[in-house]
Amino acid sequence: MSSRLLRWLPAVIAPAVVVGAVAVPLAATASADLPPKPADEVLALVAKARAIPGFTGEVQQTSYLGLPSLPTSGAGSDSSTAQTLNLLTGTHTARVAVAGTSRSRIAILDTTAERDVVRNGSTVWLWDSRRNSATEVTGSGASAQQQESTTMSPAEAADALLAKVGPSTDVSVDTTTSVAGHAAYTLVLTPESADTTVGSIRIAVDGTTGLQLRVQAFAKGAGSPAFESAFTSLTYTVPDAATFEFTPPAGATVERHTVSPSTHEQHRSLPTADRPTVTGSGWDAVVTIPAADVPATLSGNATFQRLTTPTAAGRVLATSLVNVLRTDDGRVLAGAVPISRLVAVAAAH
Repeated sequence: MSSRLLRWLPAVIAPAVVVGAVAVPLAATASADLPPKPADEVLALVAKARAIPGFTGEVQQTSYLGLPSLPTSGAGSDSSTAQTLNLLTGTHTARVAVAGTSRSRIAILDTTAERDVVRNGSTVWLWDSRRNSATEVTGSGASAQQQESTTMSPAEAADALLAKVGPSTDVSVDTTTSVAGHAAYTLVLTPESADTTVGSIRIAVDGTTGLQLRVQAFAKGAGSPAFESAFTSLTYTVPDAATFEFTPPAGATVERHTVSPSTHEQHRSLPTADRPTVTGSGWDAVVTIPAADVPATLSGNATFQRLTTPTAAGRVLATSLVNVLRTDDGRVLAGAVPISRLVAVAAAH
């Protein structure tokens, strides 16, 4: 799948995965004694979380999206794709360490292997122990002036967020809870649109720091989450600087890439016909990837065949939260919307 496709898909699924900031699920939670707060004050707490000096913890992620399990070996298997999609099924555990806004380490613990994402300033390392491979991505030309502004107060940030989601989303605060021993408010985002598969997003927000402790995404009409992620342990301590240093082991395959601001400028200068397009806005938005940007070999991919079903409009990947359509003419449409909307958008363009 092309890198540009991977960059644009989050524009569609972000409402459902606004959700997955860092976290993962607990089997049970308890109520917490916190003073009542309206939604704008809880959102102000979320904005406050940017000022947390650092933390360490362990998280779990559980997905019930309805995707079938895929073989990673044997005839007709696609081990690379299957291992990547494995993160969207079942339960996974990760260790998380964060220091400020520019250093972080996430280690995803598989049964017999580990996958790490290590960010240290402008350098990011991706490590896969099963493949014994590492990729270094370094940003160039960045400056303090190019960093996201932090001059907005938490209250102003909350107002700005409410203004953006207000027209399409009902934002409310439900009962308080306790996650990993920390008292939290439950922020509930409910789409106003009838043309989305998302029923609600529930976010547990630390009542003191504003950190998102648990996120649950519910499909419309469902009583249990299709996606859940939450801290199972959390300590507000700044990790040692050595935590964010990474050196590939001897014998590992290493790739190195440099990304500069000009890369993004080149992307913006692409002809409109070559760019993904977005139809609609908010929860019912649909992203369309032009056929020229979709690998021609996709239709013959073993994993693609197992995950999709044929329809009159093309092949469909259906999950409880996000649906994807590959049309017969090679386009890919995706969104947190019913398949019927994907078909309608495809026919109209």
